[in-house]
Amino acid sequence: MKSKFMRIALICPADFTVVLCCKWIIKFLAEMGHEVIVISPVNKDKFFLNEIKKFNVQHVEIKMNRHINILDDLCYLISLIKILKSYSIDSVFNVCTKPNIYGPIASKIIGIKKIYTSVWGRGTAFLDKNTLKSILLKIILLQLYKLSFLISEKVWFTNPNDMRYFLSKKVIKNSKTILTNNYIDSEIYRPNRISKSTKEKLFKEFDIQENDFIVILVGRMIWSKGIKEFVEAGNILNKRYPNLKLLLVGAEEPNNPDSIPISYLKNLSKEKFIKWTNFRKDVPALYSISNIAVLPSFYKEGGYPRAVTEPMSMEIPVIAADTIDCRGPIKNMKNGLLVKIKDPIDLSKKIELLMNDHKFSKNISKEARKTILEKFDEKIIIKNLLREIYN
Repeated sequence: MKSKFMRIALICPADFTVVLCCKWIIKFLAEMGHEVIVISPVNKDKFFLNEIKKFNVQHVEIKMNRHINILDDLCYLISLIKILKSYSIDSVFNVCTKPNIYGPIASKIIGIKKIYTSVWGRGTAFLDKNTLKSILLKIILLQLYKLSFLISEKVWFTNPNDMRYFLSKKVIKNSKTILTNNYIDSEIYRPNRISKSTKEKLFKEFDIQENDFIVILVGRMIWSKGIKEFVEAGNILNKRYPNLKLLLVGAEEPNNPDSIPISYLKNLSKEKFIKWTNFRKDVPALYSISNIAVLPSFYKEGGYPRAVTEPMSMEIPVIAADTIDCRGPIKNMKNGLLVKIKDPIDLSKKIELLMNDHKFSKNISKEARKTILEKFDEKIIIKNLLREIYN
């Protein structure tokens, strides 16, 4: 039975979130007969905006400060209200961070009833810091989430730990929750997808030689992603393995309280064994030239961080922090390796193990791809989710 036509607003925190995480949400909603209006900020170079246009949906640009700023947040809320009203939106689907808080409030103000919210991680504000500022911020955010969840018809979680956390804080009722695995587009992130010529260009760009061994970390440039531990592990191994090269891929976060100073990142270029690339659009291609992917993060990830599932899907062996926020997709020593948090020595040992045991490395990478296809395939997870909430 075909669901009744609706004009659905998909509110996202960034244009790249639309492209990387919402393609199949848009596709399946369209197949169900709905019209999708995408609302998100736009990067200056408009690369991802041009990719969104290929989805054959209408996009509305909005300004949003990713960090807490009362005036900017108020302007964001007012803009959301105006957009939702002007497009006569019937339902709102909010995607993580600020859309989760302000999307439901804006929707409620203009009388929209079908409101859905998705929690893909708690973020920097929920790191275990005991400063007065951190404690007050968490109290405020929990109250905002409580309001958001109260307004929302359903709240979709991709991490059981996040769901348990919010349930324990009594900011949501269990009857409102939907829990799935996080997901990955196994077609975009598949082995042997990247052409030989593209790889050769990257080898040249990063001065990578034939016998070099590449270890990649993809993430925002905040300390809690384990950047310091990654660099220190590289320093340990560089003394024994001069062919080891580290690729650090991610944008700086100048306004984030956990931000890594730009001076630290620029100084990394003085070391021959490590290169910081800043933000890149060609992450699958960068994975394709890498031998190992690591994420020694103690950030409040979504339980199945993309910096783990993306390389797993591409049959790149993965090392992740042994935390409830990172180890979700990994069975230690079966389809990946787990490493102690804030421990560069342990990280260096795990990297060295994969460098020296090629058979083991190949076996876990094959198992990693199998895991993604069986448990984390985007098409299956998204189709089942949308059928549940919109049928």
